[in-house]
Amino acid sequence: MKALVSMNNQGRMTLPAAARKALRIEGPAQFEIEIEENRLILRPAFVIPREDAWAYTPEHLEQVRRAEADIREGRVFRLTEEDLKRLLDLR
Repeated sequence: MKALVSMNNQGRMTLPAAARKALRIEGPAQFEIEIEENRLILRPAFVIPREDAWAYTPEHLEQVRRAEADIREGRVFRLTEEDLKRLLDLR
């Protein structure tokens, strides 16, 4: 898709509706910008708050993958509320 856009004096551009629809962008959004060989490349970005970044570390993602595999293989057990209370009391 190609489209012509204009930039105002403050450097603002409006992303055409057809481009937003193609990228499934609704409402406010953030973009990563890259300049490569005289080209401007915009990519929709998903910004994660610093305090939540731990959830996206390779180590944590691997723990999630292992947990999902355990669930698929039936390697799970259920705790009642009483079981949980007993476990918490042991600390």
